[in-house]
Amino acid sequence: MQADPQVDAPLIVASLSILLILGSSLALWIRHIQKPESTIEPDSGTPAWPIGWVNFGIFICAMIIFVYVAQVAASLLFFEAPTEGEAPLELTPWLAVLAVLCLQVPMLAVFYAARRFYPSFYLSRLNNANLSVFASFKKALPLFLMLLPGVWIVALLWTKVLSGFEGFGLIEDLEQQDLITLFQGGGDPVAIVLLVIAAVVLAPIVEELIFRGCLYRFLKSQTTLLPAQIASGILFSMIHWNLLSFLPLVLVGIFLARVYEKTGSILVAIWFHAFFNAFSLGMLFVTNLSDVIPK
Repeated sequence: MQADPQVDAPLIVASLSILLILGSSLALWIRHIQKPESTIEPDSGTPAWPIGWVNFGIFICAMIIFVYVAQVAASLLFFEAPTEGEAPLELTPWLAVLAVLCLQVPMLAVFYAARRFYPSFYLSRLNNANLSVFASFKKALPLFLMLLPGVWIVALLWTKVLSGFEGFGLIEDLEQQDLITLFQGGGDPVAIVLLVIAAVVLAPIVEELIFRGCLYRFLKSQTTLLPAQIASGILFSMIHWNLLSFLPLVLVGIFLARVYEKTGSILVAIWFHAFFNAFSLGMLFVTNLSDVIPK
């Protein structure tokens, strides 16, 4: 008898994970639709941040300056300027770790300093609901499972649209985000672990504090909810600087703002963001082990 072809275990794991997410999402949506109106919790809302355009502009400019200074200082300390004709530095896992720290840490430092030293302008209440870390986790997980398939659908449609544009020669070859390419290529395990920690822990905390805790709440003070959520989602996606993931990340940014608005807790948005990054990296790791899915 002819032996069966070798089973591609990573592909099976990835497929089962997707099916589990889809099944959980469907069950949660059915339960949500069937829930009596009297048991549906109203949105807790988030406190607006009416500091005015001048003070908000100072806050953003300070953040940009601190990030720029950190990046320049890192380049002077750790790298030599390339000579004429020399190839630019290749992105390595350790270089990516440094780049992430030079972006995230200065943003967090400005956020803390503004609230610490200028409380009359920047020390505003972030939450309307006082939830513990565990309670936030329990609220974030079902919301994540319900909304993630929507991101998949938008990502699939967006990829088809971009492929069409690429076929007509309107855009160049589509590329994944640099960090995704790094994870696929491997490298120093210590640097990869640090990148994972940064993606699953540091980035959700910093980006939610800045994009939802600051940017979204300020936009909310200037306009209505939906335009504020869309604008914050667009700006959130733009900072990732990748055309292939642009529209899906806009939707993720809108979902994060909506989750924040619904629960009234920035911790729930942080958990949601961490779930999304962790699941994305987990699927990337599993599919990268597959012999069927092209790298």
